[in-house]
Amino acid sequence: MAIKKRRTGLFWILLGIVFAVVGFGLWFFLSLNSLKKSAEFASPVVHYAFILKDQQKAYFIRVDLSKRMMYVIELPQYAFNPLNNRSLDVQNPLEVFSFAESMIEFSSSFRYYAVVDSEQIKKFAKSLLGNGVESFENLLRSLAVRKPNPFDHVLVQRWLKELKNENTMSVAAFYKLVYESGRNALRFYTVKGALEKPLTITVDGKKYQRLYLDVDSIEAIKQDMRR
Repeated sequence: MAIKKRRTGLFWILLGIVFAVVGFGLWFFLSLNSLKKSAEFASPVVHYAFILKDQQKAYFIRVDLSKRMMYVIELPQYAFNPLNNRSLDVQNPLEVFSFAESMIEFSSSFRYYAVVDSEQIKKFAKSLLGNGVESFENLLRSLAVRKPNPFDHVLVQRWLKELKNENTMSVAAFYKLVYESGRNALRFYTVKGALEKPLTITVDGKKYQRLYLDVDSIEAIKQDMRR
């Protein structure tokens, strides 16, 4: 009788383990499937902007799956495009998108930004990569060679918390950035300035600072992204 009770107890324990494993597997599949079927993840083109407020510059990122590329453009504060007479204030995330998209003459229906500082980048890198990095560019390079983790889609919410403060990142959009970093070629651009320092321009009694960008540099980037 005692043996039968032990067998019955073992059966229920094993059955509980099976249900737990099946439940976890189902949750794992459904959560991953939900992210990958989201509109932002499924989009072949997504734009991101990271504004480094303590460095007075921004990084514009275009993920283009049709070309298997991630294009990264570094934009300095007070950049001025003489081809379309547009100026840039990197402290305004929406302006970063409009400036960069008008410069490269490409757009996207999906745009996400984050305003961060160097310390947040280091904390984010430590959380995601296990070690800190000294620059945003090195962070992207490290992501490009990082081996994917099957649990990335589970951990992405924790990583996203490191980008607290001002950001519009959805979990799916942020997961796409991490996911595609290791699956696409990474190309960096630095737009050259025609002068080393911004000029002070007075218009209608108001003073503006403008760092005129080199026209040939802009055209070279546009042509390269069209290849």
